Amino acid sequence: MLTQNSCGFFVKKINFTKEEMEFFNVYNENDLLIYQSLLDKKKDTSIIISKRIYHENDLFRHENKVHCVNINYINNKQKYSMFGYCKGESDESKYHIDFSYLNSNFKLNNDTETKDLEILTLSQKSFNNVYKLVYKRAKFHEGTDNDPEIVYWDKKYGIIKYITFNGEIWERVNWN
Repeated sequence: MLTQNSCGFFVKKINFTKEEMEFFNVYNENDLLIYQSLLDKKKDTSIIISKRIYHENDLFRHENKVHCVNINYINNKQKYSMFGYCKGESDESKYHIDFSYLNSNFKLNNDTETKDLEILTLSQKSFNNVYKLVYKRAKFHEGTDNDPEIVYWDKKYGIIKYITFNGEIWERVNWN
């Protein structure tokens, strides 16, 4: 919860919900995410290069305007933004989060499908209540068939597995 006092006035609170913070707190700066292809055993690495959770103020009205989070990562020498998300007044009962991985965009909300059990082939690790997110790409999408179509998100580890549009399966192999 974010509160701020200025000039002796109470300032409106804007906060992320507990559910939203669970998504944002999965990754920290310098986290290393290593995925391996089940097809040819190639590895793909992403590094979290920055994380910032902040609020923007309206200095004239002495109130918070929006609460924001930015998490950026680098993969194959290209910089990406995973979360570039801001919101105004909080609705504690609902959340809606947009995030991207590689060249695909996904949406998380209260109605997102969860899988009771997901077992990774390479590490034999199992996960309960994993979010299964599907990217519905438009015809004019500039990406390739190597981009993720389906992402599996665990609340503790973030992206644990993804499947590309061409059907290649990539599983996370580092768990530190």
